[in-house]
Amino acid sequence: MQIYKRVRFTKKELQQLRQNFEDYIWAAVDPRKCVISIGDEYLADLRDVLLVRHCQPENIYGVGMDLKTGEINYVAQVNRRNPTVNPNGELSLESKENIKHTLHYFFEKLPIYNLTDEENKVEESSSTAAAFC
Repeated sequence: MQIYKRVRFTKKELQQLRQNFEDYIWAAVDPRKCVISIGDEYLADLRDVLLVRHCQPENIYGVGMDLKTGEINYVAQVNRRNPTVNPNGELSLESKENIKHTLHYFFEKLPIYNLTDEENKVEESSSTAAAFC
């Protein structure tokens, strides 16, 4: 399953994520265009989703996310193919911060499993408003 987003996840969508995915998901993120593609399969396929939507390869980063703990794993094979990343695949602190801000824009709060219904509310009107992006 793959999901492409340009706006925040709504409360209903977050509930569906909890039901459809295990504890861990992969995400391809373009912080410049503020778009994300998430899924539970191959990160390269998620990257291709962004490439088809005219994202530049040097702006796409792959991450893993633990939905229960909120931990973000920045090490991914997709990142090694990015010409702006060190050959060992290590991302710069600036890149990590941009990715983290973008993820928090889409999910508002991480981890999503530990949120109460009140904390998990995302107003429909704010789903189109850009806080970071």
